[in-house]
Amino acid sequence: MLMSRTSTLILLGVLTILIPFSGLPTAFRSLLAVIIGACVFGIGLSMRAHEARNARTPVDTPSSPVPEPTQPNGVSPI
Repeated sequence: MLMSRTSTLILLGVLTILIPFSGLPTAFRSLLAVIIGACVFGIGLSMRAHEARNARTPVDTPSSPVPEPTQPNGVSPI
């Protein structure tokens, strides 16, 4: 079962909070923080792109048709 993007962001946030208390070496903690940050950035970017695509929905009402030009009924007096 796949997690939603929102759930993944929440989990990554919790992991970010727990990194300083993990007892891992400093270099590994820094690397882990960068990786989690990159994941958060990527998920946020994909969510923003998804919302932008949904906001550009076409208008459902058709535009009014342009009337065709009509021929003159008689001869101009000029």
